[in-house]
Amino acid sequence: MKKDLINHLVFLLLYFILITLVKKYFSFSFWPFWVGGLVGLFLSNVDHLLHVFVFKPYELTSQRVIALMKAKRFKETLILLYDTKNERTNLIFHSLNFQIIFLILMFWLLSSSGNLFGRGLVLSFLLNLVIFLLIKIKTNEIILIDNNKSKLYFIGVFLMLFIFGFLF
Repeated sequence: MKKDLINHLVFLLLYFILITLVKKYFSFSFWPFWVGGLVGLFLSNVDHLLHVFVFKPYELTSQRVIALMKAKRFKETLILLYDTKNERTNLIFHSLNFQIIFLILMFWLLSSSGNLFGRGLVLSFLLNLVIFLLIKIKTNEIILIDNNKSKLYFIGVFLMLFIFGFLF
């Protein structure tokens, strides 16, 4: 769990430092951009909580998580959620339909709003999506109809990450 969190934080820091250097976000007034990035880092995993508490609370893992939460054993809850993350399939934020809608809304937000918090949040969320897709491709899990289309989709999302990060 710590390794994944550190990997995500390193990618986030490198990406945001690169954006800060290119866009010259050196003033302290750009702190909402960084805070939005940290919030977006954790927001992309909310679908695991939705799965446990809303969509499938009757599953054994969900019941164990709920029991741990009621006992206020939060660290054990996080460990259990992490250890069983591969059991949860068809998560909302990781579905292809959500990703396409998210990219459209992200373009709209970045092109029409100057809100730095929102910009950091959606760019961090997109970075986590790219990392998720990269992991799926490295493990040969098919996202689309076949592996070639999945790789093309990953390349497209990866390019959007840099286009959205540096042009808007």
